[in-house]
Amino acid sequence: MVKAVIFDMDGVLIDSVELGLRARKKLLAQYDVDLDTIPDPQGEAHRAASLKSLLQNIENHSGVHIDHDEFAKLSRELMREELQEISADPDLTVFLEDLKQHHITRAIVSSGLREGLDIKLEVLGIRQYFSVFVTGNDVTEHKPHPAPYLYALESLNLPAKECVVFEDSQTGVQAAQAADCKVIGFTKYNPPQKQLVGVEATVKAWSDISYDKLEILLANTH
Repeated sequence: MVKAVIFDMDGVLIDSVELGLRARKKLLAQYDVDLDTIPDPQGEAHRAASLKSLLQNIENHSGVHIDHDEFAKLSRELMREELQEISADPDLTVFLEDLKQHHITRAIVSSGLREGLDIKLEVLGIRQYFSVFVTGNDVTEHKPHPAPYLYALESLNLPAKECVVFEDSQTGVQAAQAADCKVIGFTKYNPPQKQLVGVEATVKAWSDISYDKLEILLANTH
């Protein structure tokens, strides 16, 4: 039986992956870095990289050192401007309310920093649905390392078998699976050609899932 549902943020709770990528490219150009020329070790065109991993990867390949805190501050300012036109998916709110009514704990595990998460939750207006928040500030190892999800399980005080994760990236899927969590791929905001490997099931829109459907879905994967 599911006791907690854990959500990734970017690309799951909010359609911000492409927006965030464009913002990063715009800022990196100020440092004379063309992100398109930097290979991504995870093979996802930098769409799932934490800021720490991204900047380290840039330095490894280009030799350009970028101050983490300075870049994070600039990123937050630009993202706040860009996100003003975004609102929460009404079907997501219905699902979160459904989980709440069934006393299912809700958590967020994001590779982003706490300040960025706060901005997105403020824009979406859904903070009240979550009791556990894990960000890049809380762990030293980031996705695909299981550390973020292990931290979440410890905070929830629940075993992995009682938690299910919604992820949109292969990096996130690998991290959740390495923590022994069951993973459902959420693909609404993904490119059509992108396939998530190893997930229990795939959900294309929040209107396709509910608490009852989630239980049935997981029961059928046993």
